[in-house]
Amino acid sequence: MVTLKEIARMAGVSPATVSRVLNQDPTLSVTEDTRQRVLHTAQKLGYQTVQQRYQATHPQGEPEAPVWKKRIGIAQMFEKEQLLEDIYYLMLKNVLDEVCFARHWSTCTLLRNEQGHFVKNDDLPLDGIVAIGRFTQGEIDDFHTYTENLVFLDSTPDVEKYYSIVPNYHLAVRQVLQCLWKHGYERVAYLGSVYTFGPKKELTMDPRFYYYKNSLRERGTFEEALVLDCEMNSASSYALMHRYLSEGKPLPGAIFAASDVVAPGLLRALREFGFQVPRDVGVITFNNTSLSRLAQPPLDSVEVFLQENADSAAICMELLWQKKTHPKQIIISCRLEERGSVRDQ
Repeated sequence: MVTLKEIARMAGVSPATVSRVLNQDPTLSVTEDTRQRVLHTAQKLGYQTVQQRYQATHPQGEPEAPVWKKRIGIAQMFEKEQLLEDIYYLMLKNVLDEVCFARHWSTCTLLRNEQGHFVKNDDLPLDGIVAIGRFTQGEIDDFHTYTENLVFLDSTPDVEKYYSIVPNYHLAVRQVLQCLWKHGYERVAYLGSVYTFGPKKELTMDPRFYYYKNSLRERGTFEEALVLDCEMNSASSYALMHRYLSEGKPLPGAIFAASDVVAPGLLRALREFGFQVPRDVGVITFNNTSLSRLAQPPLDSVEVFLQENADSAAICMELLWQKKTHPKQIIISCRLEERGSVRDQ
């Protein structure tokens, strides 16, 4: 079966653009030339909608095929500008689009209006909503105005009410620390936000920091001075690390960066003070996006398996359509990808 990625590669556009063109998203702003190129490429590769598949397999004269294809709303915690900063959520949405595309489900993007409410730009009904990230109770109430079939990706607003899919943060942090300890690192710093948005977008202790702190406490090596609390963006991590190094504080043996998005700022500050990874300090990040893979040097990072997360969201949605509404939380295993940004001490 032809995939969204194959069409995107041949048409020279992103998979998300292909999905929105084929789903006739009214909010998409592309040239007519681009739209026609996508449609022509899809046709050339043999992509068929559910309607076309029905017509190809049923004799002439039968009633017109019913609309079997489901329609899924996708809501993002971040606004567009924030998505460009933290590409993890942008990548997760693109993979989710691909999963829906493969099942012949159309997708539409729910956006916040001027009053902060999630809305869609047409009157067509939704068969379900996948919400990516963390949302306030008011935002969740917005979703209920469209459908009761809600699945949450990367958060669990209510384990007694909703289907949700989350990474195994405990396993991920354990993998990071065991790798560092294996290489002989004892003074391990945490770089990132100590408090992040919780399941209903209230500030709460970030699970990565929680497991980092408690693991080091059990080992007797936790140091408050090695908690490098910054916002989850490269500008904040650069400012904090530059200030830390300017004050002449001793460099930790290794740094666990809670997100790939803080890695560029960290590496820039280290370079400006003449430090190299892994010669002077080991670094491991979280999310394993291109920010870690293409960094100089490439960084060890925790892979959270976007495909498995998106597949699980689709499975949960299908269960809801089958009226299997008892809530479930799916915890997706993580894996540390090693690229040589830590070494034996």
